[in-house]
Amino acid sequence: MLRCAMLLFGLIVCHEAHAQQASQIPWDDPQLALKLPQEMRKKYYNFTNPGSCVQCSIGMCGMDQNVPAAAYLLEQSEYGAPVFHGSNPSRVAKYCKDRNIRVYNVTGSKTWDWMRWACNTGRACAIGAGGSHFQTLAGYIPPKGDEPAHWIVCNNNGDQKYQDYSEAAFRRLHLASGQWCVILDYPPSPAPGRLVEWWK
Repeated sequence: MLRCAMLLFGLIVCHEAHAQQASQIPWDDPQLALKLPQEMRKKYYNFTNPGSCVQCSIGMCGMDQNVPAAAYLLEQSEYGAPVFHGSNPSRVAKYCKDRNIRVYNVTGSKTWDWMRWACNTGRACAIGAGGSHFQTLAGYIPPKGDEPAHWIVCNNNGDQKYQDYSEAAFRRLHLASGQWCVILDYPPSPAPGRLVEWWK
């Protein structure tokens, strides 16, 4: 019985390993919509603010897009008291209205088009991802030739590294939480500066 249980556990772990992998894409890659170094992403660690994964995800987008009212959701600030614990679409709508944060608060089957639009226009978005959990969609890389599409996600429950999901694995991840995403209605962040040896 124990051997059977261990075999089943091994199969589950193996399956999950194939479903996602740590992304090798650097934080400032132009293909990404979220361009925050890992040190800045760690500010939005959900275990520091238990049950606040929605605010962690929106806050990360706020930091990236220079929207302080969203970036400081988890802190006492001039925009209001910290917002902790679980949220649903109506709670997000209320605190965004209270803080004058413009958002697209999308539920249902249209989230897929909105998530692609956000990434294609340089905006990260907060998304339902995993059972009763929210994460930050950092980028969508469309298929090219034989190369399949990739969805790049930052999990605020983990080490804040980017995770690379296949189309099928990402679909399972998003559906597990329910189709809901929050996109800040502000311009995307500018591309990070790069040193160029212009004299060569």
